[in-house]
Amino acid sequence: MCGRYGIEVAHRDEGKGMGMKTHYTLTAALCSVCHHALGNGHKLSRDERRALMDEAIEKTKYLLELLGD
Repeated sequence: MCGRYGIEVAHRDEGKGMGMKTHYTLTAALCSVCHHALGNGHKLSRDERRALMDEAIEKTKYLLELLGD
Protein backbone atom coordinates (compact mmCIF):
# COMPACT_ATOMS: atom_id res chain seq x y z
CA MET A 1 0.00 0.00 0.00
CA CYS A 2 2.68 2.48 0.97
CA GLY A 3 5.79 1.19 -0.81
CA ARG A 4 7.79 0.46 2.36
CA TYR A 5 10.12 -2.52 2.35
CA GLY A 6 9.15 -5.59 4.35
CA ILE A 7 6.00 -7.57 3.80
CA GLU A 8 3.61 -9.29 6.17
CA VAL A 9 0.52 -11.28 5.26
CA ALA A 10 -2.55 -9.45 6.51
CA HIS A 11 -5.84 -11.34 6.77
CA ARG A 12 -9.20 -9.70 6.26
CA ASP A 13 -10.63 -9.15 9.74
CA GLU A 14 -14.22 -10.21 9.15
CA GLY A 15 -16.28 -13.37 9.22
CA LYS A 16 -13.90 -15.40 11.36
CA GLY A 17 -14.05 -16.97 14.77
CA MET A 18 -11.69 -16.93 17.71
CA GLY A 19 -8.29 -18.24 16.63
CA MET A 20 -9.35 -18.62 12.99
CA LYS A 21 -8.07 -16.74 9.96
CA THR A 22 -9.97 -15.92 6.79
CA HIS A 23 -9.21 -17.78 3.57
CA TYR A 24 -5.79 -17.06 2.05
CA THR A 25 -7.42 -15.42 -0.98
CA LEU A 26 -8.57 -12.65 1.36
CA THR A 27 -5.07 -11.56 2.36
CA ALA A 28 -2.91 -8.60 1.45
CA ALA A 29 0.84 -8.01 1.37
CA LEU A 30 1.44 -5.10 3.74
CA CYS A 31 4.35 -3.56 5.61
CA SER A 32 4.18 -3.84 9.40
CA VAL A 33 3.05 -0.20 9.78
CA CYS A 34 0.12 -0.58 7.35
CA HIS A 35 -0.72 -4.00 8.80
CA HIS A 36 -1.02 -2.49 12.27
CA ALA A 37 -2.99 0.52 11.03
CA LEU A 38 -5.54 -1.66 9.24
CA GLY A 39 -5.74 -4.35 11.90
CA ASN A 40 -5.46 -2.45 15.16
CA GLY A 41 -5.31 1.22 14.34
CA HIS A 42 -7.67 3.62 16.03
CA LYS A 43 -7.16 6.55 13.66
CA LEU A 44 -9.55 5.02 11.11
CA SER A 45 -13.09 3.79 11.52
CA ARG A 46 -13.86 0.10 11.05
CA ASP A 47 -15.47 0.85 7.70
CA GLU A 48 -12.43 2.84 6.55
CA ARG A 49 -10.07 0.04 7.61
CA ARG A 50 -12.16 -2.55 5.79
CA ALA A 51 -12.32 -0.44 2.62
CA LEU A 52 -8.54 0.02 2.66
CA MET A 53 -8.02 -3.70 3.30
CA ASP A 54 -10.28 -4.55 0.35
CA GLU A 55 -8.19 -2.23 -1.83
CA ALA A 56 -4.95 -3.80 -0.56
CA ILE A 57 -6.28 -7.31 -1.25
CA GLU A 58 -7.18 -6.36 -4.83
CA LYS A 59 -3.75 -4.75 -5.38
CA THR A 60 -2.03 -7.86 -4.00
CA LYS A 61 -4.03 -10.14 -6.29
CA TYR A 62 -3.24 -7.92 -9.27
CA LEU A 63 0.49 -7.91 -8.55
CA LEU A 64 0.53 -11.69 -8.05
CA GLU A 65 -1.17 -12.13 -11.43
CA LEU A 66 1.42 -9.87 -13.06
CA LEU A 67 4.22 -11.88 -11.51
CA GLY A 68 2.63 -15.14 -12.60
CA ASP A 69 2.06 -16.51 -9.08
